[in-house]
Amino acid sequence: MKTWKGRTADSTFAVELQASVLGVLDRYCRDAGSVETGGILIGCYSDDLTLAIVSEATPPPTDSKQSRFWFVRGVSGLREMLQARWRAKERTFYIGEWHFHPVNHVEPSSEDFGQMIEISRGREYDCKEPLLLILGASSYDGRRIFRAFVCPAEESPKEFLGR
Repeated sequence: MKTWKGRTADSTFAVELQASVLGVLDRYCRDAGSVETGGILIGCYSDDLTLAIVSEATPPPTDSKQSRFWFVRGVSGLREMLQARWRAKERTFYIGEWHFHPVNHVEPSSEDFGQMIEISRGREYDCKEPLLLILGASSYDGRRIFRAFVCPAEESPKEFLGR
């Protein structure tokens, strides 16, 4: 897999999903099989704050709940993990959520967007423009299909278009 880059239609936001992250996400999705799963995205921003760089995707926390048709991400261990990433020499931090639908349907639900709006307005993650990555089953050619969004606090979610 190679690094994926996207930009919103209005060019306000840009994202880079590193190849290593896409590989890890593909493995998490395969391991989940026929149930939904998810975790958080960790990364940083470019020096000029125009690009979100996703450098890590976590597995689902151990207290997550999941079934074929829904997923509730747990929180076990996340606070400690995020604090360690913040203190590291190459500082990274919470940048969003990823979520797997075990079918080819990669349409975010109203609950998905509602959760992101809560995160953008809350203080727990201090992330005013969280990313949402929805992954689906592999396509006929074996590539994992996905859609990526940014969910600014006071705006409608915006989809990233690959470039």
